[in-house]
Amino acid sequence: MYWGGDERGNLLTGGPAHDYPWCVPISTQCLMASGAALSFKLRKQDRIAVACCGDGGSSKTDFYAAVNSAGAYTLPLVLCVINNGWAISVPRKAQTGAQTLAQKGLAGGLHCLQVDGNDLIAVLEGMRRASERARKGQGGTVIEFVTYRLSDHTTADDARRYRDDAEVKAGWEREPMTRLRTWLTAQGAWSEADEAAWKEECGLRVDEEVNSYLNTPVQPVEAMFDYLYADPPPELLQQRAAAIAAEGRA
Repeated sequence: MYWGGDERGNLLTGGPAHDYPWCVPISTQCLMASGAALSFKLRKQDRIAVACCGDGGSSKTDFYAAVNSAGAYTLPLVLCVINNGWAISVPRKAQTGAQTLAQKGLAGGLHCLQVDGNDLIAVLEGMRRASERARKGQGGTVIEFVTYRLSDHTTADDARRYRDDAEVKAGWEREPMTRLRTWLTAQGAWSEADEAAWKEECGLRVDEEVNSYLNTPVQPVEAMFDYLYADPPPELLQQRAAAIAAEGRA
């Protein structure tokens, strides 16, 4: 629904009720999360705020401001930097002089971790440690998850123009789902039969969701105005009325 332009897609049905909606500007979510973390602390709530950005996003001023505020106020904040090697066409080595992205948290007084982002168990453990510290009042953490972007950045991107095939091939050898399958199979917890059944179940669930989306009534034109402000300004209300009138419903 979100990708179809329906604002109701920002309501994650069945998921966390307190997630912020999707954010397109780079790394602004980090500063928003630090504000949420400050709110949790002032209200003495047993909650933590988590924000994720890419390697390029960790070079934005919003990220550094979030680091600084989290350190200054000892906030329950976890900043996850997904280091996939490329900020669109800009390689990691051209983005920053820092030896690691995790260490960017040091200047703010935050705890810093660098994790193999292609290892699901390591990722879970890194998040567990950071969450536990935050809930104990020990402050925030910057976690760098080292991974690799196997595909194009977006549908408007052609990564073949700036990456060679050998680099991408090496990235596929560290692909996390393959590694997880190999490990689970070795532990006797997964098999080809399990995977075949799982894929069939996933296919059915995808079909259900697609059909549910296709059968969802289209929102009226005024919906594009109704989710912007709790108290819309007069000029927005005028535009809303004009949009309705243009459809001949005024």
